Amino acid sequence: MATLKPIDLSGLDDERLASSVRAQIAEACEKNGFFQIINHGVPVELMDKLKEVGRKFFDMPEEEKLVYAGKPVLAAEGYGSRMVLTDSEPQFWREFVELHTLPLSERHYNYWPQKPAEFNETVEKYTAALMDLAHRLLSVISENLGLKPTYLKEAMGVTQQSIVFQCYPPCPEPGKTLGLPAHSDIGGITVLMQEGDGLQVAAANDTWELVPNHPNAFVVNLADQIEIITNGRYKSANHRAIVNSDSTRRSYVTFYYPAKDQKIIPAPELVDAKIGPLYRELYYLEYLQALAAGRAKDKRLVQSFAINNPLIT
Repeated sequence: MATLKPIDLSGLDDERLASSVRAQIAEACEKNGFFQIINHGVPVELMDKLKEVGRKFFDMPEEEKLVYAGKPVLAAEGYGSRMVLTDSEPQFWREFVELHTLPLSERHYNYWPQKPAEFNETVEKYTAALMDLAHRLLSVISENLGLKPTYLKEAMGVTQQSIVFQCYPPCPEPGKTLGLPAHSDIGGITVLMQEGDGLQVAAANDTWELVPNHPNAFVVNLADQIEIITNGRYKSANHRAIVNSDSTRRSYVTFYYPAKDQKIIPAPELVDAKIGPLYRELYYLEYLQALAAGRAKDKRLVQSFAINNPLIT
């Protein structure tokens, strides 16, 4: 697996460095679908403010957080908590708040915490900055594939975005659970800010590589719909979160994904004429329904949408 040393995104604005930065992003997308970025244009003060309101919320008494409790439905929102220890299959050890931020019509403010007082304003400013960053990254990735800069953005349709605040408290027996079990993200592109080590990405020989926590960096990972659109050229990677018995870890994850009625198809420009498409056409709602139904528990969900082809692994 390639190193997860951060890529300095400011180099994109320097014609002497831009080609090297693009090449670094292309290599990361080809090899593991994960990379870290620094000097990305999102103000550090805004990043710190989001961490602050997240910490303040999770530090509130449980009864105050439960005011914003969500329901376990297909498009979950609100506060939730799940702490499970088991001697068999790894479960969850985290509490979280999930909020839909785009489109504006799907902002359900009844799930948005009113404490601390600056929570909503901070989330709105932060997610706007992250949306700009996601579009910039998608433009670079599109061009690296020989596509027009807006290809991936247009391929996913009307902009959809959500943010999840995650808190992983100290666990008395960390060997019996995970913060989040292994999975690949189901949408388009994910941008994560973490406080503390604990994120791992699947590496060779069924091992896991820790994603180091670099100051003021974002972790970027490609999700399943990008794998389908790129016809398997870029793959979404499995990742997970581990916990420990000594300290609390937090992360702030922003997801960019297709609209439910968006048709997802492999880009014709990336389909080999002799081999053909590796994935079938689908509507994103189908993908959400397959996830809810627990399809493909023993392999990545995206594989269940593959056309019978020995090249899909």
